Amino acid sequence: MTRRGPLATLFALALLALSITPASADAASDLAATQARAQVIDSVRSQLGSQLATELETEDTVAQTLRDNLGQQVDLQSAITDENSKIAGLEDQIAQLDTQMQATSSRIATEKQQIGSLARAIYTQPSSLLLLIVESSSIGDMVTRMNDYRSAAGRAQQLKDRLKVDLGVIDTDLAAQKKARDSEVTVRDQETNNLNTLQTLQAKQQQSQSDLATQIGATRYELSRLDGQSASLAQQIADMLQQQEEDIIAAAESAVWSQVQALQPASLSFTPSGGHSTQYRFIWPIPTATITQPFGPSSFWFEPPYGNYAHFHTGIDISAAEGTPVLAADDGVVLLAGASIVNGVMVGYGNYIVIAHSDGLTTLYGHLLGFAVKVGDRVTQGQVIGAEGSTGNSTGPHLHFELRQANAPIDPAPFLPPGQPSAYHA
Repeated sequence: MTRRGPLATLFALALLALSITPASADAASDLAATQARAQVIDSVRSQLGSQLATELETEDTVAQTLRDNLGQQVDLQSAITDENSKIAGLEDQIAQLDTQMQATSSRIATEKQQIGSLARAIYTQPSSLLLLIVESSSIGDMVTRMNDYRSAAGRAQQLKDRLKVDLGVIDTDLAAQKKARDSEVTVRDQETNNLNTLQTLQAKQQQSQSDLATQIGATRYELSRLDGQSASLAQQIADMLQQQEEDIIAAAESAVWSQVQALQPASLSFTPSGGHSTQYRFIWPIPTATITQPFGPSSFWFEPPYGNYAHFHTGIDISAAEGTPVLAADDGVVLLAGASIVNGVMVGYGNYIVIAHSDGLTTLYGHLLGFAVKVGDRVTQGQVIGAEGSTGNSTGPHLHFELRQANAPIDPAPFLPPGQPSAYHA
């Protein structure tokens, strides 16, 4: 080590004093402020980037739902056309039966009048009977003529009786045709109501699509000018955009589930399938999975608001190995089996299935690797409907399992065997 002399020591102290002058202190403060601002800007940039990704994903989901809606409208319009054709055919048959009934009733009235006239001729006009006897050439001829007279009366009565039977058959057929017509009218009216609902939802979805496009533009704009803003203003703008995005996403999700509700049959009941659990309404869709996110309030900002909660997870996320079979939680009918695909990339729920159950319950299975069922299929509890995947907005293989009733998300846990997923099936 080199020893310093007194002069060297004083010089070092002078340099130290200069290093802590007010100018140097201001520079250090400015540097700290710049670093702090940079951290805030980076945080806001990350926040806006995350928001933009969610906005784009939601936009794609709404676009896919809108396409599904339009396809369903085409199917319903075709079904309504078929129903109108059936109703028109039944109306023609009813008109023909009405004509037959009138003709048969008229013939019955004619036969009744003829029988009455014949009876009066026999019982109230003896002269006609005497004339019959006088004109007879012999006793045998008279008996023959008398028998012919009675036979004619009998045939007339039989004809009248047969016509009454025919009238009863026509009346029964007419009632059956009217009942069939009324049934088809009920179906047609329900389909028309569903079509009207879908058209209303289409308008909401188109509004959501427009709002999201505006929101995406605003987010991109703020990202482009972020470096020139103050940290506080950037944060305020990011928070405002995030709140707007949450509102738009919530409205979009509401429209999606309203569409599901429009497609759900008014009344749906099933005789429990063989092997159906007798203790629990549902079984776990993946018995070997682990719960990774429960139902209820969430700290993730991208979860939509619900009730008094700012962020709420509307289902249960469970995870197992990719490709693990996914089972139907309960007996039901497949309402939707689709995929959100944009430019060849899965977005949103990716591959998803929606199943309608009795008591107005609906379950959704999201992020599937693929399907094993199609729309309209009746499924039984425990039936394989797909495979777990990581399609759509997913950071790893898992299943989003959601339960709704009357368009409101409800906790699936009370319907399932308790604890972690298991093969419990009693």
